[in-house]
Amino acid sequence: MKSSFTKNTLITSCILAALSTTAHAEESAANHSDTQPPKTETETLFNFYGELGLGGHVALEGDDKGRYADGTYIEAGLAIEHGNWFGLAYMEGWTVQADDEGNAWATGHGWGGFEGGFNRFYAGYRTDNKTEFMIGRMDSSLDDVQWWGDPTVEYGYAISNTRDVHLGVKIQNLEGKLRYSVSFAPESDFSEDDALVHFGKYDNFADQWKDKNAMVNGYLQYDLTDDLTLMGGGEVRNNDGGELLLLGAEYKNFATRIWHDTDKGNQESFGSESGIQTSAWYEAAQGVYLSAAYNYANFDGDNGDKEITSYINAGVWYEYGNGTFATAFDSRFGVGSDTEIGDAQVFAMQYFYW
Repeated sequence: MKSSFTKNTLITSCILAALSTTAHAEESAANHSDTQPPKTETETLFNFYGELGLGGHVALEGDDKGRYADGTYIEAGLAIEHGNWFGLAYMEGWTVQADDEGNAWATGHGWGGFEGGFNRFYAGYRTDNKTEFMIGRMDSSLDDVQWWGDPTVEYGYAISNTRDVHLGVKIQNLEGKLRYSVSFAPESDFSEDDALVHFGKYDNFADQWKDKNAMVNGYLQYDLTDDLTLMGGGEVRNNDGGELLLLGAEYKNFATRIWHDTDKGNQESFGSESGIQTSAWYEAAQGVYLSAAYNYANFDGDNGDKEITSYINAGVWYEYGNGTFATAFDSRFGVGSDTEIGDAQVFAMQYFYW
């Protein structure tokens, strides 16, 4: 049965939240005195930042037991602010493994190349009451909370919302007890053939925007108490792309989220999916965080196939050097009626931030 969540419901909820926030915002008092003229924000601020990750995955059993799958990556961006205006240009890239015959993403073989490009390239305006208007290549609103309620290092389940958009508009306010974000994107056919920069024959980075439905997604978050946060979000897609509904709650160091996607996929119908994730984390020592989660998803394919994803992942995150370095470990084991996870895996990564 189709979800009752509709495009009008999502747009109306987010617009009402935006209008409510704006209507109740207080005006800031002018900063001036009788002997000193008012100050204006004319300084342009630049912030260059990024991260490097060295490591990857190793299978613990099965045909690929002991074989290494590289996850090394690098990303960096330049953020600019001038008064109420802001913008970001952010690039990312990662290595591609290949075997002796040139087949890409061949686990356990040598380094074959690199792929990457601009993941985010947008400009925006922030009002005095912290409402932001953004346009350009960016993460969708639901992508911003892709890992909300999931403190685990690597193997948390990725729900089927639209992530990056080639060209989109976003309106959000992330201040206060009630926070919201809504994003809109037209249909996209941007592909690697349209990219201005290429990193060789294995570079298919830009194909992530190829054949994407027009969509609108967003979420609301509300702090019911200092320790309890509720979250609700959704996405609707044109061309019979279906609808996604997401609900979650976070209490201190525990979180649960559930979702239902009436038509998992984009442009082409694949089937519906329902799922749940519950997680917990604990700071064992300064900078040392333990985390674990149970992930379950039931996929009902249009062709009658049924897939069940059921697994536990648990790991540790160790941050040090005033946040400059982090060492991470995660593990994943299929449990119960799982048909998709297969062989157990471990993940290890060394991070460097600047």
